[in-house]
Amino acid sequence: MPYIRTEKHNAEKIRLDLLKKKILDPNFQIFSDDDFVYFPVIKNYLDYDILPINGKLRIHENPYEKILKLIDIDDDLKKYVPKHWEKYGDVVLLQLPYKLYNYKGKIGEAFAKILHAKSVLIYKGVKGELRIPDTEFIYGNDAITVHIENGIYYKFDASRIMFSSGNVDERIRMGKIDASGEKIIDMFAGIGYFSLPIAKYAFPDEVISIEMNPESFFYLNENVKLNDVKIKTILSDNRDFYVSNYADRIIMGYIKTEEFVPYAMKMLKNKGMIHYHDTWTTEELNNKEIKVMEIFGDYIYDIKRFHVLKSYAPHIWHVVLDIKIRKV
Repeated sequence: MPYIRTEKHNAEKIRLDLLKKKILDPNFQIFSDDDFVYFPVIKNYLDYDILPINGKLRIHENPYEKILKLIDIDDDLKKYVPKHWEKYGDVVLLQLPYKLYNYKGKIGEAFAKILHAKSVLIYKGVKGELRIPDTEFIYGNDAITVHIENGIYYKFDASRIMFSSGNVDERIRMGKIDASGEKIIDMFAGIGYFSLPIAKYAFPDEVISIEMNPESFFYLNENVKLNDVKIKTILSDNRDFYVSNYADRIIMGYIKTEEFVPYAMKMLKNKGMIHYHDTWTTEELNNKEIKVMEIFGDYIYDIKRFHVLKSYAPHIWHVVLDIKIRKV
């Protein structure tokens, strides 16, 4: 097996060079002695001296396999350790079967060590109109984190505020729309899920973000500062926000939004775009033209995009419509 030997002080430079030239062999281990570092390469390379060494194969373990090895419980229980989790910055959320609750401390510690997390929480669902997560710490005690996505910094308390990884494509898409010169209202801003990418990447004239949860509103303002964007933030129920014929574009990034459509229409100019989110049953999805007419039939509308974002629950789907509206 060909290896390249280099002095330790030069090792990182050589490693980067080998990676750039795509000749570092990922199947064998890098190792060192007192004076040198040895890099396995896939072919002889004239820029370096090559040594024939019987290298050790690199053992490829995924994080889940490493986590299982660390958890000291019976093998028949290990099969219930969750294979999926959410990691936001340095905080991990997972759903844990009740039969593993007696071992939740060990499980939390293993996840934290392998995933380099400061805290691990059990996620049990959401509560109330504000959709506050029901969580429990099983490792650490601090869930305030900064999650970076698409160049956007989202600071929030993961034990108190929802962040859906399933909406990532939609958040990225909002940054790609052409909103040049537009006035935009985000009716359910949260911590800035959609407001931030629009403000940062879509060149709007103005973004107004409305949020009624004081805790989410606090982090919305934190994120405006973190991302150095211009957003006017309003702490209010959007049903109490009295602006009319103002916005070129309205974001309704929530669920159960149908009842809020009349308020969106008051805010919208005589014509404009609405990004409408909601949860529909399979039956409503199969009859989407009828459902859209029920919601927007009092207006002249044109559906520019209809997208099923994800499954929300059995036979219930999170849908997104980009719908162009003329009020008169």
